[in-house]
Amino acid sequence: MIPTFGNTASVSEVVAALRSFGAAIVTNAANSDLMRVVAAELRSGFDECALEEQSAFDGGRTNRFNQVLRASPGAAKLIEHEWVVAVADEILLPHCGNYTVGSMTAIEILPGEDGQALHRDDTIYPIDLAGMELQIGVMWAINDFTAENGATRVVPGSHRYLRSWHLPNLGEWLPAEMPNGSALFYLGSTWHGGGPNHSRSSRVGLINTYCLGWLRQESNQYFENPPSIASHFSPTLRALLGYTPHGSGDDEIGTFVGECEGWLDTPPRVAWRDDRGQLGGEDNVTEQMGA
Repeated sequence: MIPTFGNTASVSEVVAALRSFGAAIVTNAANSDLMRVVAAELRSGFDECALEEQSAFDGGRTNRFNQVLRASPGAAKLIEHEWVVAVADEILLPHCGNYTVGSMTAIEILPGEDGQALHRDDTIYPIDLAGMELQIGVMWAINDFTAENGATRVVPGSHRYLRSWHLPNLGEWLPAEMPNGSALFYLGSTWHGGGPNHSRSSRVGLINTYCLGWLRQESNQYFENPPSIASHFSPTLRALLGYTPHGSGDDEIGTFVGECEGWLDTPPRVAWRDDRGQLGGEDNVTEQMGA
């Protein structure tokens, strides 16, 4: 089974399992009351899209939409959840100063849906470097995930295979069965996909990806969450959406000078303030110039 931990486990245990297995579950990371609120808020988005995104990959009986925070203010608590930030810090910060939300997708797998094609999420980027994860994914169970209703399928250990060389055995997948309020963490290089729904009810999940801060986000968060909307979010969430620069000193990228109600000149969390650039901070510049 997929390594599974309670919400009192240590972050280091979860991260170790994630690095070894390619995925890990934290049960009851968020309470059921919040899940009910988010489920009710997402309903209008699912009803509006009404199977518009039908394709061989997305499925013919799956509703999905991306402007999650416009439909569900409650989902903000999941996107910036303490478990998400703690795990993402460990996986992504060794390779960047800070990271951002790559995409947010609400997914409702309806009864009768077939299994989704197994895939990696990081293939949107044209590089594949052993030991460096470009992103991680977090699938929140808005209702209970079971093998019968389409729980996400994960191929254990598949993150160890560089995509340009060979494929893992895609027949060796496991269902991410978990109660509502749980979070499935998986690496961007881990093969996975939605399961077939043989039940009589829908399976609802919210999947958020987080990518290295120097990469282009999969979905344009500045259009999905423009400043007039982002300004109402917490500093942490605004930074995750990209409303803060990456790097430090003269090595910043994504900078902005001007007036913007959502902008943060400095990342709000100490761990996201990078001191590892070529020049670093002002003290480093003085030292490197030999002054």
